[in-house]
Amino acid sequence: MKSYQVEDIKTFMNELLVNEKYDSFYMFETRLKVSMDYYINGKLNKDFFDSHEETQEYVSWRDIKHTIFELIKGKRLPISFKLILMFNRENIERLVEMNNLPVNPQDVGALFLNMYYENGELTVTTGTSLKVFTLDKTLEHLWDETVEKYYI
Repeated sequence: MKSYQVEDIKTFMNELLVNEKYDSFYMFETRLKVSMDYYINGKLNKDFFDSHEETQEYVSWRDIKHTIFELIKGKRLPISFKLILMFNRENIERLVEMNNLPVNPQDVGALFLNMYYENGELTVTTGTSLKVFTLDKTLEHLWDETVEKYYI
C-alpha cells in the first residue's frame, strides 16, 4: 500500500470526473459530504435486472461518474469525500498474466484506488485484497507501481 498527496487537485478531478482515464474501474463505494451527506454503494442489485441480462457485480465508473459529478459540482467545494474504485476484472487478469505473477487471477479479490478529500487536500492510497494467504508482495508492489505510473 502506498499513499500519494495529489498536488494538482483540479486536474486530477477533471481526469476522474470528466475524462476517460478511470473508466476501466468499478466504483466500490462513495461517500460525499456536501450540503447533505451521500453514501453510494457501488454493488449492483441483481434482482433489479432481467434474469437473462449479463451484469457485473459493481457499477462501472464510466456509468456512475456523471452522477457523482452532479453531486459534487457547485459554487462550493465539498466538505469531504471518500471514493473507492476497483480495477476491473479483465485488467486484473491482464496485469497478473503479463507480469507472470505467482498468483492466480481468480485469487485476487480486488485492487483498490482509495481517494480521500478533506480540508483542501486530496490523498490517494492503493490497496490489494487477496482471497488466499501469501507472504509474496509482488502483486502489491506491481499495483503500487501501476497506479503511480498511470493514475497519479
